[in-house]
Amino acid sequence: MGGRMKYVFVFAFPFIMAMLLVGIYTSAMHSPTPKDLPVAVVGTSAQAKQMAAGLNKANGSPVDARVVASVERAKELLHDRDIVGAFVLPATAEGDAVIYTAQAAGAAQAEMVKAVLEPLASSQHLDVVEKDIAALPAHDGMGVTVMFTGIAWVLAGYIVVAAIGSGAPELNPLRRLVPLMAGWACLMSLVIWLLVGPVIGAVEGHSAAILGLGALSIFTVSMTQTMLSRFMGLLAVLPGITLFVFLGVPASGLSVSEYAVPGFFRFLHDVLPLPAAGETLRSVLYFDGSGAGGHLLVLAVWTVVALALTAVVDLRRHRSGSDSGSATGASTADFQVPEPAPAT
Repeated sequence: MGGRMKYVFVFAFPFIMAMLLVGIYTSAMHSPTPKDLPVAVVGTSAQAKQMAAGLNKANGSPVDARVVASVERAKELLHDRDIVGAFVLPATAEGDAVIYTAQAAGAAQAEMVKAVLEPLASSQHLDVVEKDIAALPAHDGMGVTVMFTGIAWVLAGYIVVAAIGSGAPELNPLRRLVPLMAGWACLMSLVIWLLVGPVIGAVEGHSAAILGLGALSIFTVSMTQTMLSRFMGLLAVLPGITLFVFLGVPASGLSVSEYAVPGFFRFLHDVLPLPAAGETLRSVLYFDGSGAGGHLLVLAVWTVVALALTAVVDLRRHRSGSDSGSATGASTADFQVPEPAPAT
């Protein structure tokens, strides 16, 4: 029976991995549908208020519209990612309406905003001019660099702990693992930066910030995976990859807008490590660090909680082992081999 179960587990693991990958990714991203897109209608006239109210009241409205008094204020909200688009009414009867977006906050999201707001202009018989306050660089028009860099950080932190658990368990004690993972995080952050920056040329500047963020992200994931391993042993590889990648990618907003996935993933966007790492990197590269604080806090909380829970588990196991020995009255002296009696 034991041999049969071994083979069951051998094939069950890749089976479950494949089902999770297809099931989660497909259910989250196969049909992106905008909902509650935060947009602004810019103007002080009654028309602006009526337009925003009409957008919100429309049956199945994909937006959550507000009125903003000035273009400058709308640009500030876009820069801080408090809104994803702005519709500016023309100043004169002969003027054009303007749709503002921020492509660097998500290329697919920007196109989604245009698809929602352009019909609004058509319904008002207005010509439209499109403007982007944060365009992506020409060499990364789809913005995939942020997504793949974030995934690389996550995998660097996850895989090393899984490998240590199966191949080098003697490194698992926290006093050894923490400095080892800190060094590993710095090394891999440097390697990944070298690849996406100097070698490939996908990222320019912000070297210190990227190196620091990469090290923090990798260390956070490694400590979180360590915590999972303390509770589940080698089986922790499955919830780990699910948490960090299978759930993290759809929730990240790095490939599909967070406003176009089911609500559960929008919640995860604010609490998982990959969205936190990716959004912080996006903030650093394209928005002067605006909005990074909350995402950095998410990474810090994961790190602190993971370290604390791991330390508690280790301490309880250590005490349990000590208590067990004293309860039976056994000591190290009881298990020493007696010296042979001298010959007479």
